[in-house]
Amino acid sequence: MQSVQPLKPIISAGLSFVALALLVFINGDPNSFLVSGLQYTPAQADAFKWTLVIVVGIFWLLVQVFLEAPAESSRLSLALTGSILWLGLMLFFHFSDPSYGGTVAFFALVGGLLVVISWTHYLADEF
Repeated sequence: MQSVQPLKPIISAGLSFVALALLVFINGDPNSFLVSGLQYTPAQADAFKWTLVIVVGIFWLLVQVFLEAPAESSRLSLALTGSILWLGLMLFFHFSDPSYGGTVAFFALVGGLLVVISWTHYLADEF
């Protein structure tokens, strides 16, 4: 088994937590900090939120593409990122919405299967 460089999975997991925090904690509600404290409109608050999420996503993509690491480290960082974002979806998404809650629930189950399959590679006794 090849050695795993810990820098790429750690940076990838950190950026995933930052992206998840941006998605969860920044909102455009009238009582939010961006609207009440900084005097943004709800549309400006949502644009600010999605701009930050896209910037973090681009930085994550640049780390994945340009940070040199063994193949095992790259696969581990992708498994960590998928697991963190999938768990965030499971914990923070409102599946009770009748317009698209069922569709998101179905794809969340499929995503959970992908997370389980990806971690089976790392937790298996033999490769």
